[in-house]
Amino acid sequence: MRPLPSKTGYFILEGSNSFATAYFFNYLMFLLRDAHGFSNLNNLAVGALHGLIYVGGSWFGGRFGQRQGYFRSLRIGFGGMAASLALGFAVPALWGQLAALGLWTITICFTWPMLEALVSENEPPSRLPHRVGLYNVVWAGMAALGFSTGGWIFERLGPKSLYWLPITIHLIQW
Repeated sequence: MRPLPSKTGYFILEGSNSFATAYFFNYLMFLLRDAHGFSNLNNLAVGALHGLIYVGGSWFGGRFGQRQGYFRSLRIGFGGMAASLALGFAVPALWGQLAALGLWTITICFTWPMLEALVSENEPPSRLPHRVGLYNVVWAGMAALGFSTGGWIFERLGPKSLYWLPITIHLIQW
């Protein structure tokens, strides 16, 4: 039996994506509060809208990846995420921030289903639970890192880092 190829690269993509998305999404709420006067209720509504878009987008993104290929989907996702965040960077008005979030949410759905599929694909049944578990540990750990270090990053590098840092990560991923 020949050894399975390493999937380390997929886990690196997943971890960096998790960090960038956690930093952007969590700290966008602080930006909306500080720059646009959002209340907690307003931010909850933004979070709910994000979730609603994500539900439909992930279904579409998963189907797209199955039909068009995982790597094509990842390129669209990473490139789209960077472009969406560039919109938010360029248009600080509220409509620019909300449009960037909506587009970013749609394009993120071209990444997560594909990354999970890539780490699971061709795994023997005995190793599949381990791979999926590792996927979830990497995802959760890097999201926690993005959340827990995000305040320091946001304060030290400024609110614009909410855009340029994830844009840089997504362009490297692309």
